[in-house]
Amino acid sequence: MTDVDDEDDDFTPWTAEGAERLRVAAADGANALQRHAEIVGKLTGEADFPALIEAAKQLLPALLEVADAQFEFTGNGWPLGALFGLVEDDEEDDDTADDEPVATSGISILQRRDYRVSDEGAVMAQGRDAYRRLWPDDTEQDAAEDVTSLGRALYQLAHDAGSWDVLDRVDGLAPAGGSIVVVANDDTLGPDPDEWPDELFDHDLDDVIYQQEDAYL
Repeated sequence: MTDVDDEDDDFTPWTAEGAERLRVAAADGANALQRHAEIVGKLTGEADFPALIEAAKQLLPALLEVADAQFEFTGNGWPLGALFGLVEDDEEDDDTADDEPVATSGISILQRRDYRVSDEGAVMAQGRDAYRRLWPDDTEQDAAEDVTSLGRALYQLAHDAGSWDVLDRVDGLAPAGGSIVVVANDDTLGPDPDEWPDELFDHDLDDVIYQQEDAYL
């Protein structure tokens, strides 16, 4: 957003073009905010925090455009103009990122969550409903052809919700128990799955730095 200079003759507020730009930016911003709410509304917990940050990054440019358009039209970008300060702070952080130490160690989070399946048909039906929400133009037949197994139903439910935590709320499933093991592991997974080890959950007990057991009555 450009600063107003009293001696800058190029700054001309209150123009018809400026007003139109503001109206268009506001409409686009409203749509972006609605999409943001739909995405965030499907998140289920702290495990979805990266998705929340990504959704915010997608929303920010639309809000900044509204602020900039308002500033061009009126000379005042408040309140959304305050967001430009956040962007500047992020840019400053990026400038100093090279000075930050490079990670020299890593951890692996190994997790197991067990569920009792009391009604497989209900889980399958909910998986097909999730498919229809993800692909609203497809038919019930398309959903039935895609969700042909319990595993596929669970995938579609997690895909729709954005997290596997949704399984705790699926009719026909009941949490039975779980465990989380945190292992010190300098050999973390890389960007190419073909180079990952065959046994992802093998670990040395001496490397366990934390363990949590979840039991359900």
